[in-house]
Amino acid sequence: MAAAKVHYEVFVKKHRKAGWALVEARPDREDAIEFAQKILEATPTGSVRVSKERFDDAARAFRSFTIWEEGAERFEAEEEKTGDGTLPCLSPDDLTNPSARDTMSRVLNEWFVRKQVTPMELMHSPEQAEDLESGGTELQHAIQKVAVASAREGDSTVHAYVKQLHELAQKAFDRIYKDGKSGRLPRFSKYRTYAALVEDFADEKSPYKIRAALADRLSDERGFGKKLAVLMEFAGELPLAEKARTVGCEQLDIFLSEILNFDSGLMALIGSAPELGDEVQRLSDMFVGAMDAESLANAPPDARTLTRLMKSGDLPSCRATIAIALLERLQRPRRMRPKDVLEEVKLARKLAQQLVMAQGPDLSVDALQDAFSKRSARLLTPETIGDYLDQCRNPDHEIEKLLALEENIVGAQNKKKLAGYIRAALGNHKTEGWFVSGEGRAIDRLHRLTGFQVRALKGNYPEEDKAGLSQAFDALGQKVLDRSGLLDTIANSDQPVLDRAASLLKLVTCQAIPAGKCAAAAQQKAVRLIRSEAGLEEARADTQRAKLSNIETMLNAIGSQDAAA
Repeated sequence: MAAAKVHYEVFVKKHRKAGWALVEARPDREDAIEFAQKILEATPTGSVRVSKERFDDAARAFRSFTIWEEGAERFEAEEEKTGDGTLPCLSPDDLTNPSARDTMSRVLNEWFVRKQVTPMELMHSPEQAEDLESGGTELQHAIQKVAVASAREGDSTVHAYVKQLHELAQKAFDRIYKDGKSGRLPRFSKYRTYAALVEDFADEKSPYKIRAALADRLSDERGFGKKLAVLMEFAGELPLAEKARTVGCEQLDIFLSEILNFDSGLMALIGSAPELGDEVQRLSDMFVGAMDAESLANAPPDARTLTRLMKSGDLPSCRATIAIALLERLQRPRRMRPKDVLEEVKLARKLAQQLVMAQGPDLSVDALQDAFSKRSARLLTPETIGDYLDQCRNPDHEIEKLLALEENIVGAQNKKKLAGYIRAALGNHKTEGWFVSGEGRAIDRLHRLTGFQVRALKGNYPEEDKAGLSQAFDALGQKVLDRSGLLDTIANSDQPVLDRAASLLKLVTCQAIPAGKCAAAAQQKAVRLIRSEAGLEEARADTQRAKLSNIETMLNAIGSQDAAA
């Protein structure tokens, strides 16, 4: 940029009711700020500001923006908060810490995405710093956001935090401008390879110059995708010496993870995917280090290269970023398999098994539990359940599929909701008609209901819902028994009394009828038969001892089951 197109104007406001007055215009930034500070010392009740005037060739006019402001007008303290309100970042170097860069990514997200640059590039490139500072109000708005958040949790006012943030930004910009003018920032073009660059500065205490050279090289590329490709190329040019290799990996890890922190950068790495489920599967395979996974076969080659480096432990920040992206996508409201609920259920189960085995600091069990709980909740919307049951042949098949779903969803509330769907299905007329008056033998339909009941009792539903499901299967079973007259048919048959009693008890012990009132009714009829005159007479015969022993065994088994329940 030509120096003649930029100058700095110093304004002063002597008191609150006065207006801003231009005092002087100077060509040098530092000189203008220093001059403004001297004016403020001489005017303690006033305010001073310095604006940067940049000539816009396209508009043929100067664009003005404030770069420094101080004084009573802007920074008057509020009585309710009088603390110092110290920020966690005190120097420009602090702004390169992970938490500071994360904050910058959030408050300046639109600017970073529009310019396709990262916080680390901004902090090491005079051109990017100039672009942000002269870009209008985005920097001021970002500072305001951070100040408001800091004041909410801190002991000082918003104005106090704004002041500190302005001063910190000023220090950072001053340093990068000075270093750019003095030639302290190395140009990447000086080095043949990334390894040569790293080896030149590996022994320095600060990686500042390596980062500046990387920012310089990336400034030649437009778009996160192209920058990502350059960095991945550098990953194949790491130095052989252990110390230099470590330094080189650390800096690549930072720059790569920042690009992957933006959605467009991440998508450049993993490529487009037909469905959300494909995207999630790719991220999951990358996180666990499955380089040969089928999902990565359709991804850009850099995805497999990055997976290999992450698996070897060279890129911890990238791995943490992949984990964050994975969790975020698991929690999205979109279906992973919008055309096939069953396939979505299978995928969710596969992902859960894969990721639980890989859980750790970057992906905790609690975070996974929360993500899959939210994913499960989306499987339980009425519309999704309707799609899931759409191809069922009959009510029996519907109940079976709903019970199968329990093994694939996470969270007590989701299990509770699923139990509600099952109870509703058991209570509708279609299901009742199928089991009470359906085709085939009543005993087969009862046995089917009992199998469902046992499965529900083995599930991980909340206890009250588990009991409710058991009662619902039992209630439907009673209707089948009432309509078929099965128990009366057995009790009134022409078989010997003890045989009839044994047949009734066998319905219970073999789980041919549901537990609860169905089983109790069969047991009561069996006991009445045994205690009847005919039953007692048979029991006195020596030839019936084996039958009595069998009956006693079954009664004891039923008693044990009741005690356990």
